[in-house]
Amino acid sequence: MPFKPKTACPKIELFLRFFVKQILILAMVVFAFSCTYFNPDVEIPAYIQVDTFSFQSAGPDSTGYPTQKISEVWLYANNLVVGVYELPTGKIPVLANGKTNISIQAGVYTDGVRKNRIYYPFYRSYETEVVLEKEKTTKILPHFSYTPQKKKPFNYFQDFESSDSGTSRGTNGTVFVDRVLHSGDVTESQFGNRYAKLTTSSASDVIEFCNNAFVPMPTNGNPVYLEFDYKSTTSLYVGVHCSIGGIAQGSIGDLVLNANEKWTKIYVSLSEETSKFNTEASFQRKPAKFRFFLKTLTEPGAGNSLCIDNVRLIY
Repeated sequence: MPFKPKTACPKIELFLRFFVKQILILAMVVFAFSCTYFNPDVEIPAYIQVDTFSFQSAGPDSTGYPTQKISEVWLYANNLVVGVYELPTGKIPVLANGKTNISIQAGVYTDGVRKNRIYYPFYRSYETEVVLEKEKTTKILPHFSYTPQKKKPFNYFQDFESSDSGTSRGTNGTVFVDRVLHSGDVTESQFGNRYAKLTTSSASDVIEFCNNAFVPMPTNGNPVYLEFDYKSTTSLYVGVHCSIGGIAQGSIGDLVLNANEKWTKIYVSLSEETSKFNTEASFQRKPAKFRFFLKTLTEPGAGNSLCIDNVRLIY
């Protein structure tokens, strides 16, 4: 029968085993850490920072003030997506070194909803080449403008500087439309000299602002945007009236804008609304034509108003 030596103190033996095990675990952690942070093959990023930007409207053929509400940027380096960043961005890590092609697209909130953020398809992206260095920060000041349109800067535009032609106020009740001078303070002067103010005079009045002519718009899901500056004492419903072959097809809208005391820029996507008429237009083999509208949901009562400026319809 083999001899089996007895341990003088079982507790000491257990402690020694535990101690050795912990030493081995610590050694493995240190080894892994050194491989990650001290391996010369691991890339060290350079940094890009966008604090602000410049902006202008479509060009000499357009009028009106270049109002915008760009809230973020979509950044690409050498055609690879880096990410989406709110402005100002702070330091953005980029795994590139030396000459690098940078593309920056302007992002906005669709329909005024923060979760619906997109890069605006009608703003031209900013392209530049920079020399990046590891651990160093390169600041970029992008310049954004509208993408050139085939025939004219916008499919519909009204800034109310000289007239309110091309617009309609609807037919319900007695709604007065005036071209009013902006007050001249720093906040309002950026929108231009004049704006349109639609005012109710009785409890039965319904405010409706729209373009007075039906125009063709895409029904295949391609981007259609209505952008404008507004303030209102009452909630507004935004949508489109449709006509195919000169026959009214109905009205569709799903966006409600709350009353707003201060001038606000908003980008409204209408592609979902126009695409709902695609089947009927295809069946009749005729183009669908539309009028956009901003309309009070209920009779707002006397003394309510909608102020609107720099209206642009783009598709």
